[in-house]
Amino acid sequence: MAERKGLNANEVLDNINKCMAELEELKGKYPLTDYRYIRKGWGSDATYSFRMRAVCKELSIFDWWNDKLSLSQLKQMAAFVKTAIKLGFTGYVCFKVGAVGCSHGMWAAKEESLDGWSPKCDTLFHSFRCDENYWDVCLNNEWQRRCDLSLKDVKNIIAKGGVA
Repeated sequence: MAERKGLNANEVLDNINKCMAELEELKGKYPLTDYRYIRKGWGSDATYSFRMRAVCKELSIFDWWNDKLSLSQLKQMAAFVKTAIKLGFTGYVCFKVGAVGCSHGMWAAKEESLDGWSPKCDTLFHSFRCDENYWDVCLNNEWQRRCDLSLKDVKNIIAKGGVA
């Protein structure tokens, strides 16, 4: 049996939770190392983001348009992965952190990755840009390919077992 490569939904969610706690703990502090963080503000108002390169592997981020990952982005990622797990998409998870006008996305597959890439299987998608908020789902090798689906729509499609 082939060994899996890449992180599954539970592993990614655990790493996201650890990263959120790490940023929360840093508020108002000055860490000795700056290779992992980008600081905004001073004194008790200081907040931090992660340098994308410092956390991309542990969070299964395969591409990005900005150099930093904020606490609010981590919260979006956590919410997506929790929803994916509830809907049964517990396999391989990955992210492309977008910027306005650029490609983006959050994916959660039902199967584990055996080669480090997204497996060809049922997969949940959610947009990952500040200017867009839509879902998509691939069931039985068929994506809906619509940019207007809500989570409710996707749940209905999953319940029906296919195309809307």
